[in-house]
Amino acid sequence: MSRAFNGQIHVRVPASLHEEVAKEAFDRGGSISGILAQALTVRQALRNVDPWKSIEEVQSANRGVPTAEVESAVAKAVKAVRKARREPPAKKANI
Repeated sequence: MSRAFNGQIHVRVPASLHEEVAKEAFDRGGSISGILAQALTVRQALRNVDPWKSIEEVQSANRGVPTAEVESAVAKAVKAVRKARREPPAKKANI
């Protein structure tokens, strides 16, 4: 493919999705373009990841641990990551 790319992609989405992403961008203090760029970057990073294989790896690494306990630990980890992303970085004290 020998073509120049300018970094712009024009995408049509349902109005409800547009509204949802716009609200998220506003809440985060970012932009719709930023959210879409992040989603595309994540997609690119995960392109070669087989989610079922990953699930099997987690299950095999936790054999003997009750399923509910593993699910709870994963849910807590996801919640902690989401919370950390919502909180502004801690300010350093001037000493």
